[in-house]
Amino acid sequence: MTERLTVMVVDDEAPARDELAFLLQQQDLVGRVVLAASSTACLEQLSRGGVDAVFLDVRMPHLDGLALARLIGQMARPPQVVFVTAYEAHAVDAFGLAAVDYLLKPVRPERLGVTLGRVARARSAAGAVAQPSAPALGDRIAVSARGQIRLLPAAEVRVAIADGEGVTVRTADGRYRVRQTLHELEERLERHGFLRVHRAYLVNLNHVASIDSFFNGTYLLKLTGLPDLTVPVSRRHAAGLRAAVRL
Repeated sequence: MTERLTVMVVDDEAPARDELAFLLQQQDLVGRVVLAASSTACLEQLSRGGVDAVFLDVRMPHLDGLALARLIGQMARPPQVVFVTAYEAHAVDAFGLAAVDYLLKPVRPERLGVTLGRVARARSAAGAVAQPSAPALGDRIAVSARGQIRLLPAAEVRVAIADGEGVTVRTADGRYRVRQTLHELEERLERHGFLRVHRAYLVNLNHVASIDSFFNGTYLLKLTGLPDLTVPVSRRHAAGLRAAVRL
């Protein structure tokens, strides 16, 4: 007998979240349904492990479903991703992120059954080839710390800041020098949810706590774990930020 799935529903709208959870609970392949009202709540739940698939709404505030899927894809053992939305426009982007399926609202039970079959097969295939290994180096950044070189997980980095002497990356508990330029980091970390918001700042969107309008079309960002820092968003990069967080 196929082992039943643990699935997560991520949607900022409670009625849609509850409706999909109800439909999932009626499916024989589903053993447990976990709910998350935001991208942050989703990542917190996933950090505990045990989730086989995540059903993501595409349009959510702050960090949308596509950006969240990119972050999920960088996990050492990522769950399968299914997008659930009322809009067809993002289907190409969704499958570019290796989504198992793309469901249109309202979700029909029989169509949901097809999707869960795909999830179960994808999980079995992944389990058949899985081998214990360390996370890929691409998920980590080499930094200097007290005369040593550390490999810092990209997910822990809140911001990279360029100054006259090079680039510093900051986490919730420290700051570290890197030998790469900000442009080089931008190219490496874009798929991890990082966005260039200023010529001197590259931020991890997953750690943006607030966005305040400033003046002349610019913004100021506050990041979780860095109460002493305010990150400016230049006019040149403001449109990119608005698009990324659907502001």
